[in-house]
Amino acid sequence: MELNEQLDQNYNKDKEAYQKTQRLSQNVKDLEQQLKMLKREWEDARIKQIRAKEDGDASLEKEAQAEVEAKVNEAKKVQTKLDTIKEVIERNKSKVDGYIEELKKEPGFEEHVNSILEKRYNRQLAKALKEEQQVNTILDLCQKHPTLANNLRGMVRAQEELDKLNKEIEPLDPEKDKDKLDEIQSKIDELVGKKNSNMDMFMSYCVKKDVDIDREFLDRLISEKGFAHDKQGNINVEKTLKNMAKGYKKRVLAYQVAIGRIPNARMSARNEETLGDPEVAETQPTTKLERLTSNPMKENAPTAQPPVQKFKWYEFRKRFNAWRERRKAEKELKTEPDLDTTIPAESSTSEKFRNSYKYDVVKDYVDKREEEIYKESLKDVKQALKDDSEQER
Repeated sequence: MELNEQLDQNYNKDKEAYQKTQRLSQNVKDLEQQLKMLKREWEDARIKQIRAKEDGDASLEKEAQAEVEAKVNEAKKVQTKLDTIKEVIERNKSKVDGYIEELKKEPGFEEHVNSILEKRYNRQLAKALKEEQQVNTILDLCQKHPTLANNLRGMVRAQEELDKLNKEIEPLDPEKDKDKLDEIQSKIDELVGKKNSNMDMFMSYCVKKDVDIDREFLDRLISEKGFAHDKQGNINVEKTLKNMAKGYKKRVLAYQVAIGRIPNARMSARNEETLGDPEVAETQPTTKLERLTSNPMKENAPTAQPPVQKFKWYEFRKRFNAWRERRKAEKELKTEPDLDTTIPAESSTSEKFRNSYKYDVVKDYVDKREEEIYKESLKDVKQALKDDSEQER
């Protein structure tokens, strides 16, 4: 199958038809519920018939029999309608899926898709690692410096009030409620000033002490994340930041697992450096999480150094320092070429698909696979963390 504009147009046409039939999904649910109720009504009528027979009430038995038959006939009509809708949905779905099934037969197509996913996951991993580091640094600053913790609370409190005022504005009419809007706007300006003032003090300390905190990220953290409150209504900065850090850690691990699930994929040297190359270990992985995030591509790779000390997956600084020392030693011994900081270039077998991502048929497939693999990886990471935690007890 030749991937071109015409094929993509046909795909989009069939996809549009499928999306229209997908709207019938609610009809499917309604009909299934209707069948469920008809079955119950049939069962009630059947019991009524059996009891009438036991009681020797021929008239009631005949009436119940008619009711049973009526429910059966009604159920058959509903089932026929349900089967027809399902068949239409499945037929249109098969049409849409057929494009990718044909493309997958082309040599190099899957390899190219895998290379796209490899790069995507590495970019997302790099972003998650950076944001995880930012959250942990903010947490460390707040734990060591109560003033900075108060600055952060000031930002959060101002943002929470801003959110409330913005909700108040939504139903108001610009002309009829002008005075009310002016009053709210005045409060908003005051709160924005308080938020920015606290942020300026927080960032001023970071700049002075050369602490790597991104102001834009800090603002998003305050604006988009909900902060926990204690029973007295006080903002619990430490608890919230710790929970955020745990969430980022799960994302980081999920992206590592996702990369491992892409055939022949590898982690970029930059991400490997940030993580400290945790897969080089003296022994085989022992916990479920270690096995899940281990890289089978490295198991048989030759090593220029003897096995190194193994660290826990959460000991980032120790792992990074150990990795840096190994890299330094490898360069001195010239046992292997330096790894680039980017993902290796695609092989020639996928050259013909280099521009394929501009087509919706490929874009949709890549997006779908990316979401499926990540969701499954995150699910496995959560389960591994749970299992390992229970094993340690």
